[in-house]
Amino acid sequence: MIAADPAHAEVIAALHRAAMPEDAWSADAWRSLLSAPGARARIAMDGTAPAGFLHLRCAGGEAEVVMIATHPSAQRRGIATALLEDALAALDGGTALFLEVAERNHAARALYARFGFAPVGRRPGYYRTPSGRQDAIVMRLRTTRRSFPE
Repeated sequence: MIAADPAHAEVIAALHRAAMPEDAWSADAWRSLLSAPGARARIAMDGTAPAGFLHLRCAGGEAEVVMIATHPSAQRRGIATALLEDALAALDGGTALFLEVAERNHAARALYARFGFAPVGRRPGYYRTPSGRQDAIVMRLRTTRRSFPE
């Protein structure tokens, strides 16, 4: 895992485009996000190739997973799990961690549930998909524990 900063915007944009082509953000957008106060990002590597990334925004005792994505060729190999474990290890205990996930993204929802995230809200029509729009489920984890799922 490597720490990411604005110099990694092109790499993160390419990973985002590969993982979520219908709603990928530009390298300029990523450069701005990575430059913002409270931004933390990590890139997971598969040998020398970037395999996934996680971007957090931290402020006032709370943090938000802005984006977590795994390259399609590296999915189902524990990349997202490793990224979440790394992010949680970097947060102070007691920090509330939030994220949004597409309602029909059952694999991601199962991963987040294994970590102890629980639904706390819904954003109707939040995500664009090839077949229209779908709701986002807002989830929260209180990060007082330090044990990770098997």
